[in-house]
Amino acid sequence: MIEMRKRALSIYASNVNSGLLSSFTLKGRCFMGYEYSKIHPVQTMRAKKMWAVLNGSLADYMPLYMDGVDIFELDYSEGNDCDFPSENQLLYLDEKIDNWNDELDQEMTKDMHLIHPFHNLYSHLDFSIFDLLWVRDFNIELSLESNFSTYPEDYPNDDLDWSRYDFDD
Repeated sequence: MIEMRKRALSIYASNVNSGLLSSFTLKGRCFMGYEYSKIHPVQTMRAKKMWAVLNGSLADYMPLYMDGVDIFELDYSEGNDCDFPSENQLLYLDEKIDNWNDELDQEMTKDMHLIHPFHNLYSHLDFSIFDLLWVRDFNIELSLESNFSTYPEDYPNDDLDWSRYDFDD
């Protein structure tokens, strides 16, 4: 998540500094590795197939995972800098370090500082602790979208009156 934020910051800054785009949307998404973990103690074909189902590489079992572990989106328009989320905002949804352990044994996990993406995977996306313990690889997707029009800003638009029938003219 932090690496995704660093790369997104770099893309954001280079586009703002270049001045080529007057507005754009930057999206960052993080996915767990598509390959089944080589260090997982269970290396059966069934376990590998289940991983493919859970991480979306086989089918869309969990539509909520289409955006991955977590997503952030920034809209930039000329003259309006975006408030880029801090590392803590990205990890904990707050500036203070938190612990997203609400569905786990509170005493055993009190010092783990589990991040919001973990909570999202465990509580909302059907991943178990045993699915997540062995994940070491991640895929980051960063996308930049911009629309450009050659029309001047004050270009007059046709006033389309949809309540009027056009065939009786």
